[in-house]
Amino acid sequence: MKIQALIFDLDGTVAEISDLHRAAFNRAFSENGLGWHWDREIFSQLSPVKFALPKLRMFLVAARQSGHTHLPSLEQLARIASDKARIFCQDLQANAAPLRPGVARLIQEARHEGLTLAAVSTHSRAEAQTLLSVTLGFSSPSRFSSLKTSENVGIAASESSLYQAVLRDLGLKGEKSLALVDSASSEKAARKNSISVIATPGLYTSCNRFEAGTLVVSDLGQPAQPFTVLQGDAGQQSCISPSMLQNMVSAKVAA
Repeated sequence: MKIQALIFDLDGTVAEISDLHRAAFNRAFSENGLGWHWDREIFSQLSPVKFALPKLRMFLVAARQSGHTHLPSLEQLARIASDKARIFCQDLQANAAPLRPGVARLIQEARHEGLTLAAVSTHSRAEAQTLLSVTLGFSSPSRFSSLKTSENVGIAASESSLYQAVLRDLGLKGEKSLALVDSASSEKAARKNSISVIATPGLYTSCNRFEAGTLVVSDLGQPAQPFTVLQGDAGQQSCISPSMLQNMVSAKVAA
């Protein structure tokens, strides 16, 4: 069986942008007169919670339990989430985050091989499109046949709904796709839709525990800058390529 599509989990897989998101939250708190500040420890604890508003609501519950009195309403949280998205886009345009190794190469090779490109993000569509435009070029969003974000599934939905929406968009079964993710939660979400996975953990997900059968590498690699295998067997490969992905999925089916 050959894969027909690559699905990129944009948040952390394409570029290391976690601290940009954290900084945008903190600026939004300040702009709204809220005395919250998320350091790396707090943000790491919140990282398993996907989508901005649920993340804010979880922290609100923790703040209330800790005895904080100056707490925002749910309506204010929604405004903070919107402000955070605006700030993130502005900051990313002003200070472009570099692509992680091998991302641009793999996208180019995948297009050359006729693979369909798709992407998912638990953030807003504006944030996802800005990320693609800033890191891959102005026309990059049009290279992706499907892009599903928080607006497409709603904040009450699970992360797996994003992958389900992409498959529905492309008219493909999960077995015909492979997802590139950076977190265990995204891995789980993809596998719920029968999608094979390769993981490249990032700043806040390096300690995540991935399923035993998942290939986990430091990044997608370059011919002159090989990836480091963190889990699994990459054979003699030094970088993720369409042919490697096809062989990996074929071997899995044969097994």
